[in-house]
Order: sequence, then C-alpha cells, then structure tokens
Amino acid sequence: MNKLTIAAQTIKDSVSAFDVGHALGLEIRHGRCQCPIHGGQDFNCVLYKGNRGYYCHVCHQGGDVISFVQRYYNMQFPDSVRWLNATFNIGMDIDSPMTKEAVKQAENARKIRERERKSKEWEEKMRLDMAILADRIVERLEEVRDARRPRTYGEEWDESFCTAVVTLPEARRFADDCMMDCMKEVQN
Repeated sequence: MNKLTIAAQTIKDSVSAFDVGHALGLEIRHGRCQCPIHGGQDFNCVLYKGNRGYYCHVCHQGGDVISFVQRYYNMQFPDSVRWLNATFNIGMDIDSPMTKEAVKQAENARKIRERERKSKEWEEKMRLDMAILADRIVERLEEVRDARRPRTYGEEWDESFCTAVVTLPEARRFADDCMMDCMKEVQN
C-alpha cells in the first residue's frame, strides 16, 4: 500500500461529489448539475453526498470524486488525488516515502472511517425504521378511531376510540418529524 492509494481512499471517504461540484464552481440545483463531462445543458448529472460519487443520466458517466476531477480537468489519477488533497486540505503527504508506522496509522484511520460509515448507515436505517413505524402507528390509530366511532348520537363512546382521537394529533406530528428527518438525511 503506497501513500497515493491511502490518500485516494481517504479522499473518497471524506469528500463528496457534491463538495467537489461546489469547489469546481458548478451550478448545483437539488443535488444536480449540468454535466461537465459531455457539456450538457440540462441538470442531469447527480452529485451525491457522502462517498457515493456522481452519475450523469445522459452520457452514463459516473464514478468517485477522483474520476470526476480526472474527467473534469482531463488529468491523470495522481494529479487528481493531489488536486483534491490540496483543495480540501486533507493534509496527506503523498510524495514522500512511507514508513511502517505511517502505513499502520493510515490503516487505523481507514478502519475508523469504515466504522463511522457503518455507524452512519445504521443511524440512517434506524431513522427510516422509526419513520415507517410511526406511520404504521398513525394508520393503526386511524383504524381504531374509525372502527370504534359511535354510530348514533346517543351511543356511548368506546375508550379505545377516545384514546385514538386524543393520541392521533401527537402521533401524526411525530410521524411527520420522523419523515422530515429522513428527507433531510437524503438531501444531505
């Protein structure tokens, strides 16, 4: 493993295509830009946040942030890694020889980034699961409310109907908040 490989992986893990698009001065609308690779006029190139890279739905070019810079500037892999390293202040010393200690530190840093990525994925899954569960609770409360609703004016109110009616507004707010958290995460 050499420094260039370690730097490339560090960059892929820490810089998003969305951030690169901003650094290149591209106009970005809702996570999309005009494709700088084929020169498209529509906003068909998706710049993902996180380490998912980019993809153009017209020219079908996609990849990570390094290939994005390579294609944008028509430069070689090492030069694009150096450009990203400098532009985003990653601070990797790419060109000097690598000591065993530096290799070990880089491997430890990679493991930490991988744990953080898995933790974030788990949080996103939990957030989505919570939104789905909250939505199901709202649906169930609505079913109980509708099934236990008094059918005549003088009919006595069922306790589960009253509980559903009282609980529904707060459950809806909670479900909406959970869904908004999921939407914010998708946009980020």
